[in-house]
Amino acid sequence: MNTPPAPSYASLPTAQGLSDLPRDELLRYGRQLGLELDPDLPTGSLVASIRTRQELLIELEHDALLDIVVWARRPVRRSASKEELAREIARIERTNYDSLPLRGLVALARLRGLPASPHENAHDLIDRLKKAEGLLKRFARKRRQWVTSVMTKMITGAEAPDEGEYQFLPEEGGDLARGSLKQQIEQHGLVGGIASRLRGAADDYIKIKLDEIELRIDAKLMEIDKRLAEWRDREVANRLKILRITLMFSALVAAISLGYKWFADRTLPGPVKDSPPAAVAPNSAEPMPLKN
Repeated sequence: MNTPPAPSYASLPTAQGLSDLPRDELLRYGRQLGLELDPDLPTGSLVASIRTRQELLIELEHDALLDIVVWARRPVRRSASKEELAREIARIERTNYDSLPLRGLVALARLRGLPASPHENAHDLIDRLKKAEGLLKRFARKRRQWVTSVMTKMITGAEAPDEGEYQFLPEEGGDLARGSLKQQIEQHGLVGGIASRLRGAADDYIKIKLDEIELRIDAKLMEIDKRLAEWRDREVANRLKILRITLMFSALVAAISLGYKWFADRTLPGPVKDSPPAAVAPNSAEPMPLKN
């Protein structure tokens, strides 16, 4: 019986090695480890945040990280390093924490920057994780779940079957790989077995690359949304400023008009009223008409 190989703990980049990386590589590496990094942070702060995350990974148990990826059903090998497990955990969007063991809850909470202790109650940790999600992420997750359910019913005509027991990816190299290839050759023949093995390796590679592309697209979309929100806020602020200036100018013109009217009524003389014409007296010097 072949025993699974011991987990490989690959050495993490040192602080000196991180300082030599460009800013975009630092941001990408930190976000792959599950950090939410601001692009405007100075390089020293980025390096310090990544080093803190690396120290946390060294402190956490390997089995606790495996509990998380098994719970989320992420495809990993049992011997995957802590950094590889952290990258898979950073992509997890599942929130059904009830089936996650306590040590996995503690590790997941600490990876997400939440205080957690093995002596705490599991329900308290679950509530803390759910509250830390935020309303937008919760709404987006519910929307994806609804779309997935509808597409599953359209394609399969029924609910998806049970997921079954989780299985780790096969280890690379060694007797396990040769035995797996031998079984495939026995089942599918020489050409079919080799083709099946190559197809599986290509599928794994394509899946990893697609996940990386998806992460980069999500990051770009988040950046675009952030910039659009900033532009929208700036446009609204400018329009409010113009409206405020217009109202102030209108009020000033109205006040000046009222002041001028009041000043004119107080200082300027009123219009001269025309007096009625005086009655003309008859002239006594005029001769009286003769009477016949």
